[in-house]
Amino acid sequence: MPLVTARHVNRPVWFDLSTSDLPAAMALYGELFGWTFGDSPAELGFYTMAFASGMPAAAVAPKMPGQEAAPVTWTVYFGVTDADASAARIVGHGGTIMVPPMPIPPDLGRMAVAIDPDGAVFGLWEHGSFAGAGIEGEHGAMCWTEVACRNAEANTAFYMAVFGLTSQRLPGDAVEYYILHDGEPGVAGVMQMDAAWEGIPPYWMPYFAVDSLAAANATLAKHGGTILNGPIASPYGQIIVAQDAQGAVFSYMSEHD
Repeated sequence: MPLVTARHVNRPVWFDLSTSDLPAAMALYGELFGWTFGDSPAELGFYTMAFASGMPAAAVAPKMPGQEAAPVTWTVYFGVTDADASAARIVGHGGTIMVPPMPIPPDLGRMAVAIDPDGAVFGLWEHGSFAGAGIEGEHGAMCWTEVACRNAEANTAFYMAVFGLTSQRLPGDAVEYYILHDGEPGVAGVMQMDAAWEGIPPYWMPYFAVDSLAAANATLAKHGGTILNGPIASPYGQIIVAQDAQGAVFSYMSEHD
């Protein structure tokens, strides 16, 4: 079981969902990923931690008051050592700060929400007592993430500058795709959107590992979700791009059918 034993920075460390129906989201993702859930404290906006194999894996929460018109969406958070400095670099390289760095009580850490120059939303997490996901690559845990954007080359340069990463373009002309690196292996992907993506805004996509694609697909359908694309073959397994009943888009992948 790939437990996360170090406090990661300059790479994605956490996923959370802002939803219009918290009980429905918990029912779907709980069955889909085998999650158990922690408390939903009102003082933290009913932000609910999800656990895979007893380790923090992600979180689900209702939309914040006043954000009812905002889309239902997953957010990907990069771990940072200094949220203020990272926010300044984001602005300095053409991004926008949507939510300035703010503390999360009691001493969990500090978070911010930003928009990259292409328009994709992502978060920052400066750890306090909470470092982020405690498990990766196992059933119900984060296993990859990528940003789909209109100008992949320029957006790759943005994330390299903000987080001190390097990049490598994958060979082939079918899809322009870059891997962001902080050593080995890669930490995230940057994918070029083409004409087939017309009308879809740039966004970050979270990926979760599942033991069985067939079982996951059946659970998704049972809870009113939709398969948007897939299965898509990759060197690491079969990928499904899915949408839950409230509209949030996410992916899951498995080495097994």
